Amino acid sequence: MSNIPGDASGKSEFSAGRRRLIAKRVGSCPAARSRASTCSGVDAKTNTRLCAARRRGSKTAWLVGTSLIAAATADAQSLNYTLQLGVEHNDNIAETATQRVEETVLIPRLTFDWLEQGSTLQAQANGLIEYRDYTGGRFDNELRGQLSGIANWVIVPQRLSFDFEDYAGVQPVNVFQSSNAPGQQQQTNVFSLGPTLLFRAGAGLRGEADLRYTNSTASVTKEFNSQRYSAGVRAIRDLSPTDQLSANVDVQHIHFTDSTGGPDYDRYAAYARYLSKLSQIDLDFALGYTSLDFSHAPGSSGPLLRGDVKWRATPSSTLELGFARRYSDATQDLMIDPSALVARTTGGPIVAGSVPITSQVYLEKRFDLSYSYQVPRLNVRLAPFYRDLQYSLVPSVNQAELGATDQTTHGAVASASYQLRPLWMAGFDASEETRKYTLIDRRDEDLRYGLFLTNQLARRWSWRLDLIHNQRSSTVALQRFRENIAMFTVIFKR
Repeated sequence: MSNIPGDASGKSEFSAGRRRLIAKRVGSCPAARSRASTCSGVDAKTNTRLCAARRRGSKTAWLVGTSLIAAATADAQSLNYTLQLGVEHNDNIAETATQRVEETVLIPRLTFDWLEQGSTLQAQANGLIEYRDYTGGRFDNELRGQLSGIANWVIVPQRLSFDFEDYAGVQPVNVFQSSNAPGQQQQTNVFSLGPTLLFRAGAGLRGEADLRYTNSTASVTKEFNSQRYSAGVRAIRDLSPTDQLSANVDVQHIHFTDSTGGPDYDRYAAYARYLSKLSQIDLDFALGYTSLDFSHAPGSSGPLLRGDVKWRATPSSTLELGFARRYSDATQDLMIDPSALVARTTGGPIVAGSVPITSQVYLEKRFDLSYSYQVPRLNVRLAPFYRDLQYSLVPSVNQAELGATDQTTHGAVASASYQLRPLWMAGFDASEETRKYTLIDRRDEDLRYGLFLTNQLARRWSWRLDLIHNQRSSTVALQRFRENIAMFTVIFKR
């Protein structure tokens, strides 16, 4: 199975990269805070949609639970999980500029990390499911979940396989409003499946052909719901044991299932990709062209450029640089590598993302840098980023009100942890993100600071204390807020 991701289809850019991650690890071939009873803080139209969505809020949590049950039938050595009980106190749970509401929340939580390494099935899944009991009675209790899972079923070795992927998460209904406040979140899910055929394409060439069906849903923003049909063909040449070159063609049809979405469109992409893995440096570059053909709207097209450079400067220091110019959308942004969730499954709540959940396609220009330093007692990471989004079509009034408008974003994430004693660890994390909307007079800045302390009481038992400060500065006065959170969690880990 090829490890060459592409640009256009849900499979080519994401699924192949997931399979590469699994193959590398196994050495074989390839909701949100509870919605308020009155759904306050939103306009009447959104209020109706939010309240209706509450009845469907457990769907993603059910998917997470089903995945965990399936994982439990695997080899016990491949499944790790935690059972947690947390108490959170928040001095401004609605994240408002005025009329602050204090709330205490009781949070039982289950997390899991599953890795299957069989010759017939290679799979990885990470997930979290939690129940939020708002003890003050002002908000409805809620069950919510997060999941990132992939599976590669080898039907005929080195010839035919079948892939499954599922990505469930919590996203804001409206990125202009406080994304973690009650009544401002929704569950999203992206599910994909399809076969991959491997073949010989000539002397020294390997071929790969794949078909994919992808279904995307959101519990509130129905215009996001879509069905995608994708096909891709690639020719791969191994230049050396460490270098690989491929030619790729992808075609995708996107159909929006709700009348408010759309227009439907076809996406075509052709590109070359170069991959090199050396002892200290990994190189990954793609260059090509993408064309979008909208029904009942002018099309868009332009160059595709993507690159990643990873330099392991010393055994303890790693520097990574990434950049991209590509057409993307919310569905692609919601597909998260399972390995990225491993570090987020012990302590701390689900944090809503910042992706505008709409049907709109945008041209993304991205640049990010990451430095990490790791020694036995100390871990440090610093990651600045820049992102520019230009929407291909003029968003509708409703889409623009949800945040689907041209914007530039820049900021940084920093974290550090230090082992104070053999059983004690302390650390902090901080993030800053500034968003400037180019077509409207608005600028937002979000800041987050967090401190944590953990104590390993026994082999399987520990506790964790988190102190978190969130704040937003905005040119819109009523969207400014400050929030302080204290959380204590008892953890059982298997």
